[in-house]
Amino acid sequence: MSSSIPVLDAACMVNGAAQERAEFGDKFLKGMVEHGFVKLVNHTVPLPIVQDTFSQIKKFFNLPLDVKAPTINDPKKGQQRGWSPPGEEKTWWLESNTGDIESPQFGDNKESFDCGDPNDKQFPNQWPAESALPGYQKTMDQFYYDCGQLCVDLLDIMAKQLQVDPCLFSSRCTNEASTIRINHFPPVSRDILESGQVSRIWPHNDFGIISLVFPDRTGGLEYEDRQNPGTFIPMPYKGDDEVVVIVSETMQRWTNGLVRAGLHRVTKPVDMVGDRVPERWSLVYFCKADRHVNVGPLKEFVNPEKGPVYENLTALEYQSMRNAVHYPEPAAAPVAVAG
Repeated sequence: MSSSIPVLDAACMVNGAAQERAEFGDKFLKGMVEHGFVKLVNHTVPLPIVQDTFSQIKKFFNLPLDVKAPTINDPKKGQQRGWSPPGEEKTWWLESNTGDIESPQFGDNKESFDCGDPNDKQFPNQWPAESALPGYQKTMDQFYYDCGQLCVDLLDIMAKQLQVDPCLFSSRCTNEASTIRINHFPPVSRDILESGQVSRIWPHNDFGIISLVFPDRTGGLEYEDRQNPGTFIPMPYKGDDEVVVIVSETMQRWTNGLVRAGLHRVTKPVDMVGDRVPERWSLVYFCKADRHVNVGPLKEFVNPEKGPVYENLTALEYQSMRNAVHYPEPAAAPVAVAG
């Protein structure tokens, strides 16, 4: 098995012949099972929408503090909405804590913004004033719907290839709980990242079903080499029309460990020179199960030889539990960690 993740042309999802779609499905599932990652080109999220969204998120992070502050995320609510200041999240606690560290430390060198379904009443979105950033909400809403449809299509492909009901996964995901996460990584001293106390994002799995990551031109996203656990490989970047699809923890739970979540991190670009790690942005869509849905193993993946290896929880219970891990204490006042 190669350590390189597959790069697949997704154009056949729309207008390909039956044989082309079947071959795509075979390769897509193989990549998700073997690596936890697949990269797609010519996917169905329109490139102008992706480019417009990147443009808008850069404008958001350049807003003055007094404009961003009213949208600040409350980590006690269990579901992220709005702006998370630099250092608020501590993803080190998700996979890197071996139990010998008690006090929260090991921060993330990033700020982020989260939003969900435009019609979500349970966890409503928090937007900056339209006058401060015209068109921001409209752009994010359109990006949300386009990514949601691509995810549903990919879930149906996975189910079909696994020889279960093609709607097994998508029937549990109307995208009511799915979210967009945008990240801004400010420039930072190389020494700070190499100190072992701060990372851009520590190694972690995502919590939902699958994730879509639209990479920035600045490198730093890396995925674990499953042939050499603990070793990470830089995610190559070829063009703006790419999206990386990542297996997340709910898919691993549903399939009883058959399709495992892909461990990944964000660090300094592997080929960087100099003492200053450059600024970076990323755009992520987390496809999540509906909140009331059970995220324990589905019966289709349980048998006498392998009983259920995960407990039954609702998606909301699981998401809230996992969110609490990387917000280990109430957030302090915003503190820059750019260095």
